[in-house]
Amino acid sequence: MAIYAPGNDKPAGSGVLIDEQRVLTCDHVVAKFRNDLRGARVAFRKANLVPTLWLAIAGISDHDPESDVAVVVLSEAVTVTPAPLLCPEPEHLLDQLWWAFGFPTGFPKGNDAHGRVGAVLADGYVRLDTDSRYVVEPGFSGTGLWSPRYQRVVGLVGQAQGGGEHRGDAAAITLHRADRALPAVGLQVLAGWRVDDAGEVAHAAWGWNLQTDPETATHWDPRARGVTRRSERGHRFQGRRAALTRIAGWLARPPRDRRVLVVTGSPGVGKSAVLGRIVTTADAETRRRMPSDGHVCAPVGSVACAVHVKGKTALDVAEEIARAIALPLPERVEELPISVYQWLAARPDRVCNLVFDALDEAVTPGDTRAIITALVLPIARRCADVGAQTLVAARRRDAEGNLLDVFAGVADVIDLDTPEYSEPTDLAAYTLTTLQLHGDERPDNPYLDSRVAASVADKITDMASGNFLVAGLAARAHGLHDLVAVDPEQVTFPTDVEQALHTYLRRMIDAGPSWALEAFTALAHAQAPGLDLDLWRTVLAALDHQATTTDLLAFANGSAANFLIESASDGPEPAYRLFHQALNDTLLDTPHRPNQQRAIAETLLARGQHQGWANVNRYLLRSLPVHAAQANLVDALLADDEFLLHADLIRLIPHTDHATTAIGHARARMLRLTPQAADATPTERAERFSVTTALANLDAPIASTHPVRYHGRWAVVSARAEHMLLEGHSRWVRKVCVVTVGGRILLVSASADGTVRLWDPTTGQHERTLEGHTGAVNGVCAVSVGDRTLIASASA
Repeated sequence: MAIYAPGNDKPAGSGVLIDEQRVLTCDHVVAKFRNDLRGARVAFRKANLVPTLWLAIAGISDHDPESDVAVVVLSEAVTVTPAPLLCPEPEHLLDQLWWAFGFPTGFPKGNDAHGRVGAVLADGYVRLDTDSRYVVEPGFSGTGLWSPRYQRVVGLVGQAQGGGEHRGDAAAITLHRADRALPAVGLQVLAGWRVDDAGEVAHAAWGWNLQTDPETATHWDPRARGVTRRSERGHRFQGRRAALTRIAGWLARPPRDRRVLVVTGSPGVGKSAVLGRIVTTADAETRRRMPSDGHVCAPVGSVACAVHVKGKTALDVAEEIARAIALPLPERVEELPISVYQWLAARPDRVCNLVFDALDEAVTPGDTRAIITALVLPIARRCADVGAQTLVAARRRDAEGNLLDVFAGVADVIDLDTPEYSEPTDLAAYTLTTLQLHGDERPDNPYLDSRVAASVADKITDMASGNFLVAGLAARAHGLHDLVAVDPEQVTFPTDVEQALHTYLRRMIDAGPSWALEAFTALAHAQAPGLDLDLWRTVLAALDHQATTTDLLAFANGSAANFLIESASDGPEPAYRLFHQALNDTLLDTPHRPNQQRAIAETLLARGQHQGWANVNRYLLRSLPVHAAQANLVDALLADDEFLLHADLIRLIPHTDHATTAIGHARARMLRLTPQAADATPTERAERFSVTTALANLDAPIASTHPVRYHGRWAVVSARAEHMLLEGHSRWVRKVCVVTVGGRILLVSASADGTVRLWDPTTGQHERTLEGHTGAVNGVCAVSVGDRTLIASASA
């Protein structure tokens, strides 16, 4: 927003709305008229309101001239959404991208600037370096400093640095410093940090907030209510008292046993519904809005961060948790548990309960296992003494095998398929409320009479064999379409999840357009967060069916809506995906899948090359590597110079092992040797790639159309081994650690065949095999005793 001095029609500076009636800005913006506010006002110029909202300034509640921060009080409360805030320490912002919007002279509609944080300055400030076309100038003062990686306002832009070589560079005060300068304002609390009174649980302040989590609308809220999408009204969740009671007690306990609580079960049994109920009832604001239904609730404030893992990489998940606790964003997944430990160790009596749902639905099975082994288990083991514990939900198996085995014997399991956690009355109650479309009733629904509905609901419950998804599909079909109540003896439907989904789909496909099945199949192939209408149309065309975006919108808003979820995309339009992983699995279980995958990957690649990678929907930059890997087209991506300059390299690099051509192998090595390129601009990438190709003597030059400041021609450097395959074990390798022996760094690996091997990573050869165990080796570590290094191993 813009701030105007009395009698002046040009902005004196900008500010950030921090709650319904207060604005944070720089003190020098308001200093000249602090003692006489008559005529001072603010305008919400970027709120997209018609007409623009103008309000008078009623007062200045707090200010600190030394830190150059002030809080302006508006004449009345507003309904505009306050800015999302976060208070990371200045060091955590170093070398991170920034963006800001201000009202400099000569730009009456405002303008933006961007760059990198170049240095941590004194007194809580950071230096803002920029090479953007438009730069920071007078008029930016007080505007919010936006961090693209943290997705929050993390500071206030101060005054520009002047002209000359550094024109456009600026300094910004961090919210971390502003909070200390103005403690009464409570910026930490406004940033989502909270301290709730919840009995014996001592809560920390966290940056994660259910109200601002984008997954709330598409996942946590509908799952907790027992409906398919947020727009569907009603609360249909029922029962699960035994599972919820155990989880609620686990959240409230002192975390000391270093174990992980795992909620598992077959597809459709309600894992996400149980975790959704926990996550939503742990949030004070959401709980106040919920009906008093008598079901078990989590202790308020007991969830520090909840992550819906579907469609995310292991690094995505690590970064999401880091944002929740205002930690430095990790470059590698393994860094996060160390940061969590250090953060909690400095804050005694805190409890950090982390929730991971849909763990088996990460981008790849490898990501699922990386989340378990590099995040879930290390946090549970290393951070238990300082207050952290982990709760996850996942299927028992995925494409690579048994997931419960990956937890290495430290999982306490809640199996929702077992009688201990599955009461028949729970399913019967859920079926009845769904049959009646409780909370979103259809006026001519013949099952609104509970006496009529009860017998039908009982029959559906008996046939569903404990599966909530199957029962819900059958009950919803009757509740939505029956004009006359069906005879319970005539109720029939497949009890297998896949067949039940096919039956329900067929009902809509028969009444829908000719391409209805392919439209669902296109979304089944989609990666998170889904496809917007234009990309949906493109993928449908790859499956040899044509539809306009208008056709697809009508389809999505019709009967198909029961199967679709709308979520935020990288563009202005919403994205669509299927509401349940079991539906994805059902539609993709076809012999045509390989041909479909190749057609989709080729179509998306051609679209990106035609539009230009600088102009495409970010879905292509993020998710095309997955489609390409599924279709064996990774080499085509690696050969595309412009794609490599714009792509999400964090998501591309794991798939480069599928390269088969010489140029593909060379480009894959170039990417692995240039980790600094991951968050660099296309120009910076071209420069850094040129240096890497020279250093590693790679015949894979990038032909960039971007103007570069330098280009690597030649270099002399010792060879590096960044990617090595260590062979020798015949069974699963369960543990790996590093040990220094005689000044050399060796790797120690322990496997399920009972052997422990010592490796020299510089040669890739194992030097010694330690035998003697008769069972799988589950733990190995190195200890120093005097001037000797000993290896300790423990087996099953």
